[in-house]
Amino acid sequence: MSRQPPNSAQVFPKFKVPVRILFPDMSTLIGIVFVLQGQRILDLLCDDRAFFPVGLKTGTVLVNKSHVRQINVLDLADMSELQDLLPEFDRDYMQSNAW
Repeated sequence: MSRQPPNSAQVFPKFKVPVRILFPDMSTLIGIVFVLQGQRILDLLCDDRAFFPVGLKTGTVLVNKSHVRQINVLDLADMSELQDLLPEFDRDYMQSNAW
């Protein structure tokens, strides 16, 4: 007999969006943020969690929202230029959506 998780524990697919995160000391972090379909990065920053995960080529880190100065979605040229720093993501999704 298999148990189904309660509705509050449902898993929804998330999309990986390549970004450049700027911190107050002007340092940057290149990685991906995870968003639900139809969710904006702004929505992610305005939810009630103090931290959000950022995927890196070497793993995942948690970033404190209060330490973020700016987040820029990478354009296709930047994605190509920085591909050695980024974990895998769906390029087709990024090309077919207006990020």
